[in-house]
Amino acid sequence: MGLHAICCGLPALAMLAAALSGATSGAALLAGSFEEIHHFLHQHEVWILVASAALVVTGGWLEAAARRTHRHGFPWLFAFSVFCFVANVAIILAHRAI
Repeated sequence: MGLHAICCGLPALAMLAAALSGATSGAALLAGSFEEIHHFLHQHEVWILVASAALVVTGGWLEAAARRTHRHGFPWLFAFSVFCFVANVAIILAHRAI
């Protein structure tokens, strides 16, 4: 999810900031520089998704191991990482459907 926010959200945010400041030529240059990163990430999105899944599974295992000895309430950070992974899968599937 974070990678998708960088590759797709950052250029949109830059375009919005440039539009608000009136620097449209600067926005065009900035958007062009992010296009290569965006293209690279979309070429490798399956591997990024596999790495993300591995990190979520590892985080789940570490969370379970930590909770064997201590109870700290609901694991909000881990739940958020699972939510981000599911959202990332949904975004990739939506992009492929278009």
